[in-house]
Amino acid sequence: MRHEERNTTLNRCRPGHGASCALCCGSHNYTRAPEQIGDLFYERACLHPQLPFRYQEGSTETKLFADAMQCPHVGMDSSDAGCVCCLIYSEADRGDDVERFFRGTCRNFYCKAWDDLTDEEVLFAARLMGDWYYYGLFINDIAAVQEMSALYGTPENVPPEEIESLKETLEQRLMDEDGK
Repeated sequence: MRHEERNTTLNRCRPGHGASCALCCGSHNYTRAPEQIGDLFYERACLHPQLPFRYQEGSTETKLFADAMQCPHVGMDSSDAGCVCCLIYSEADRGDDVERFFRGTCRNFYCKAWDDLTDEEVLFAARLMGDWYYYGLFINDIAAVQEMSALYGTPENVPPEEIESLKETLEQRLMDEDGK
């Protein structure tokens, strides 16, 4: 069932509680540690709008997955500390190149979290992780979100060692996808 039909009201990309996701834009497709990726995103936000517009093929960073997305316009939101965002999305005068970019690239993504998770499950994931790195990985593991939400009810009920184990599992799955 499409999210429009379910009357979903909560934005899966920016649900609040310090959580955000840009996995579809390649936020995790770097051969850097999470902290270094975060530093890169903060740097981009500080330099924006001086950064030139580039298609994702113009990314200058080494990719973890060679054939996957790595948008050079993902950065930290200056109005919402610690949350990732598209640095060019809200520009009033985008120009033809940017409009073509959105029509040809951004609008072609499909995120199962919009269709398969309830607002309550998304809030559980956002409150449990409260960041861009682990929330992005967790929200895209539909079965894990649903299982933990059903098992614990609220993030406060999840034991700290279970959270650490989950984070390790999510990171391992990311690395295993590329065989590293």
